[in-house]
Amino acid sequence: MKAMRKEELTQALYDAKTLPALTKANNEWLAFYGAASEKDKEYMGNAMVEYSQWLLAKSKESREEFKKFMAEVEAINLEANQQQ
Repeated sequence: MKAMRKEELTQALYDAKTLPALTKANNEWLAFYGAASEKDKEYMGNAMVEYSQWLLAKSKESREEFKKFMAEVEAINLEANQQQ
């Protein structure tokens, strides 16, 4: 049961789509971590490193998508200005 709980808590971080959901998942993760055995703390620490790397990759992906979107908007505005 304890192993499943660790996995569920970690998965909740990935699944959080809103700030309240992320806050709840983070608070539960921290509470579990605070009372965990050394072995569980090691697992949870490694899981947090993986989550952080995933989060950074998603952030980079979002930035690239935003840059593409802004380039498209700029091209549309440039075309509209040229047609005037």
